[in-house]
Formats: sequence, structure tokens, C-alpha cells
Amino acid sequence: MHILMQFRLPEAERRGYKNVFDALIRITREEGVLTLWRGCLPTVGRAMVVNAAQLASYSQAKQLLMSTGYFKDNIMCHFASSMISGLITTAASMPVDIAKTRIQNMKMIDGVPEYRGAADVLIKVIKNEGFFSLWKGFTPYYARLGPHTVLTFIFLEQMNQYYKFYVLGDTTSGGGGL
Repeated sequence: MHILMQFRLPEAERRGYKNVFDALIRITREEGVLTLWRGCLPTVGRAMVVNAAQLASYSQAKQLLMSTGYFKDNIMCHFASSMISGLITTAASMPVDIAKTRIQNMKMIDGVPEYRGAADVLIKVIKNEGFFSLWKGFTPYYARLGPHTVLTFIFLEQMNQYYKFYVLGDTTSGGGGL
């Protein structure tokens, strides 16, 4: 993370790493080995929220769309379900993503970390910037996560269909076909 962040920093704050190995050695030596894992727990938390929201909302959206009678178990249903899932996942994961990013980018102030953890980040953001600032940048975040969710579930549905047909020999199952 440090390596990518150095290009966003003002020129005076850039660390000037020569390569990834130089960065790892210097970060470990100058900031300590634990710095390499700064933001690890919020990153794991974000991944859990994203996966839980994607899987649950996709299944629910697909079931709901198919129950209307307008959709069959085909690629259009998978596309619409995954777009809905991407929207829900964006809403659910943005606050956790903000906490993760701020913890990864936090500065030490007089030897004390800027934040004590993800909850502290969220409390300070709500207090100083307002509740809805947790979803600031919703559109670009969805523009990134939406297509990812669509591709993930369309590929998953296609692979499931081919597995059922070619491995299990099930010629009766519907859906998945282009």
C-alpha cells in the first residue's frame, strides 16, 4: 500500500522507493515490521461485508426477479440480479471501506496514531463530516463494484451451467445459456 500511496503524496512527503524490495526493507527498518500490516483487520472486515452483501443480495434479487414472471433463469436475470447486488453491496461496504482507507492512510501525531480503530474512524467522520459522508463517492464506487459484481455472477452462473451439463450430465436444468 505504501508503494502505491507514494505517488499521491505531495513531493516533499514521497519516500522515493526504488522498487518493491527497497520499500519493504525501508518500511520495516524505518517504521517497524508491524507497519506492513496496518489496516489489515479493517481490510478483512471490508472483504467480509462485501462478500456477505454480494452473495445474499444476489440470491435474493434473483429469486425476487424470477418470482415476478418477467424473468427466467437466464443471462438477463443474472445481469439484473447482479446489478442490484452491486448497488446493495456498495451501500453496505462504503462505510467499512472509508474506515479501512483512513486507517491505512493515518498519520502519527506526537507518536500517537490518528485513530484507535475502525469504530473511532466512523465516529469521527460522522461527527466532523456528517452521517451521509460515509457514502461520499457512491457513484464512482458503484461504477467500479457494479461491473465486478456483474462479471463475477455471470461467470459463476455460466460455469455452474456448464458443470451441470458436462460433468453431471443434467440436460434438464435451465439457465446460464447465452
